Amino acid sequence: MRTTLEERTVVRGRRTDPADRLPPNETGLEAQPSRFSAGMWAVILFVSSEAFFFGALFTTYFFLRARIAGWEPVFGEKPTWQVDPIFGIGLPTINTIELLVSSLTMQLAVNAIKRGDRTGLRNWLIPTIVLGALFLIGQGYEYTKLGFLPRDGIFAGVFFTLTGFHGAHVTGGVIFNTIVFYRTLKGQFTARRHLAVEAASIYWHFVDVVWIPEQHPQIIRQVGGEVLGMKQRAFTTTPVDEVHRVVVRHG
Repeated sequence: MRTTLEERTVVRGRRTDPADRLPPNETGLEAQPSRFSAGMWAVILFVSSEAFFFGALFTTYFFLRARIAGWEPVFGEKPTWQVDPIFGIGLPTINTIELLVSSLTMQLAVNAIKRGDRTGLRNWLIPTIVLGALFLIGQGYEYTKLGFLPRDGIFAGVFFTLTGFHGAHVTGGVIFNTIVFYRTLKGQFTARRHLAVEAASIYWHFVDVVWIPEQHPQIIRQVGGEVLGMKQRAFTTTPVDEVHRVVVRHG
């Protein structure tokens, strides 16, 4: 008897949609999906390589700060950096909250599709994408208020390289999530076929985690201070913290 996609079938004692079923393998039995398929390994290797790259950038920042005198950023005659607080919270902190919340909504989207809930996947992807876009807008606004350019000293070059490279990754993540959202609207994901969703979540969690050390240097100080053998003061501030400190001094 022929079945439709709306009908339910039982596969090895578990109820699944026919759309979830995989084609038979060489034994004639239904092929079983593997969480660590070639595609998933590719994502893991890519994220790992990016982690090493960010590690190199952080190492460069802390090494230069520990070794170079006159490290403070160059503002010119009048610093224009300012962050308009919202409810007493600075924009960098708001950006951090946006990424952390978006990481939560992304995981909720993954959990939804694992249950076969396409509507939940769609509904949780929307705030994830919106929060990512808001982060980029906030970072762009910060750049307009810095008062210095990448050419204005070593600090400026490192600052823009580190935050700009991260911003580029967030942009890529927003695009990736948008593609996943489009495919969700097309009904291309099921409880058993959602590799792209998990890949997008791994990448998104990565860019969120990378942002934390840029705002909370004590994490790096505790983890990497003794290993790198650098002066302790090199781990007391992040690039964003440094900008705020100098502006307050010149107030």
